[in-house]
Amino acid sequence: MVIRCSNCKFTGALRERSRLAADRTFYCPRCQTPMSFADQQDPTAASGAEAELRPQPHHQVDWEARTSWLDLIAFWRTSKNILFHPAVTFTALNYDAGVHSSIVYLLVYGSLGQIIGRYWFTLLGIRYGILAGNALDNTIHFGVAVLLTPIVLLASIFVVACLVHLVLRILHATRRPFIATFQVMAYASGAISLVNVIPIVGRFIMPIWALFLYFVGLAKAHQTSKTKVFFALLLPLVLAGLFITGIVLLYIVMHVLDFLEAIRQTL
Repeated sequence: MVIRCSNCKFTGALRERSRLAADRTFYCPRCQTPMSFADQQDPTAASGAEAELRPQPHHQVDWEARTSWLDLIAFWRTSKNILFHPAVTFTALNYDAGVHSSIVYLLVYGSLGQIIGRYWFTLLGIRYGILAGNALDNTIHFGVAVLLTPIVLLASIFVVACLVHLVLRILHATRRPFIATFQVMAYASGAISLVNVIPIVGRFIMPIWALFLYFVGLAKAHQTSKTKVFFALLLPLVLAGLFITGIVLLYIVMHVLDFLEAIRQTL
């Protein structure tokens, strides 16, 4: 019996007695994608069998097996796998487990990374006089930002995930519900926030790396084409760009009107 991976095209052969396990799930030994049984009438499938395949255990993401939200070993292993092996990690993610684990991961460690990034910029602003106000004012502003970071981070990821999932639905590219989209973006955002540990530079690397993780993760979660995922991620970027452009134009118009009013009063 021949079994084939739809993702990396790995083909394996099951022994005859393994036919009894046809209702079991087999995972590709290369990319951990669930494999399907190939058409037995397909000669290329039979001849392309690379090796006898045994049932593969589904590799669980370490954070899903954590002992507590302070399990730093599970956190580190999960973050490392998301950052450097996103395809395998998001293939193995349990999308039926709900959003609890991803929310805890995002709020605790994602917020910590964001706070560290803001800390570096606060130090830079104080050092070079960019930030106005005295040390007490800057400390208060930093403290308020720390308190608001988890709320802002969770709200922003939720809104972006809604937009991305909506576009995927329009493109008929969703194989799983909204929870899967949110899980991918929450885990990716939590892991990429660690890049803020690198002073200043990490703040500029983070957005590019985050888009890459979203791109890979969503394609794996929904088992869809990367082209559709690209367009789904493009819409929030366009909307964000239009929003920022609108604010800048409004700011310019207001200052121009103030300037014209000042000239009128002097005449």
